[in-house]
Amino acid sequence: MKFLLVPLRFVISPVFIAAVDVMILFPMVLSIIDIVQSINRHTDTHEPVTIASTIALIMIGWGVALEERAVIRKRLDVSGGPDEQRQVHIDEMCHEYGVAQLVLGLFAEIAVAMISLPDRIVNTIGYEHALLTVSVTLISIGALIQLRHVFVLIATLWRREEHPAGGA
Repeated sequence: MKFLLVPLRFVISPVFIAAVDVMILFPMVLSIIDIVQSINRHTDTHEPVTIASTIALIMIGWGVALEERAVIRKRLDVSGGPDEQRQVHIDEMCHEYGVAQLVLGLFAEIAVAMISLPDRIVNTIGYEHALLTVSVTLISIGALIQLRHVFVLIATLWRREEHPAGGA
């Protein structure tokens, strides 16, 4: 069972997390562009709503995974190593960025979910593009935060190389 720990440790490494951040950023940015174009053209809202909802769901899922890095490390029994102080710092950072993605994704999803409700429950006729704008704005903020997270994770790797003894 110990042989599984090596690949699982990689999954919680800053390199892997930054790579996933970047992989998620691509569809986020492409979706932002597509939704903004749809809003500007005042086209049918069905597809932009689906896109925004899907990206928001990805943000929510990734946010939850990020914020639970410390729990995952504990469950994998990789806590308490020589670089524990650095790992705790990364845990805290991932928690903060994860909460940001989670909350922004949730509110982006709420905005587009309002459009999907029948008008007899919430009448959004005439407000679809405004709600899409709210959603895409929150997704855009999430993308900027995610990009910053990539740079912060990379910075922690550089600091590690400067302090090979595990100092933060």
